[in-house]
Amino acid sequence: MRRLQTLLTTFVCSTLVLETIAASAAIPPTPNIRKGPAAWMGFGLMFLFFAGVVLVSIMPSKRGHQD
Repeated sequence: MRRLQTLLTTFVCSTLVLETIAASAAIPPTPNIRKGPAAWMGFGLMFLFFAGVVLVSIMPSKRGHQD
């Protein structure tokens, strides 16, 4: 029983070590140097959405005279 436990422990540890070695040998990814959109574009889009909501909310309702 002790031999089986030692064998299983060795197997588990060896797979962990091999995974660590394989991960460290891999080529690291290259950084992305593209810039994101400017902050003013986000603010402009937010303003357009806000203006759309305001314009829809101030539109007169088309109700009949009997309401």
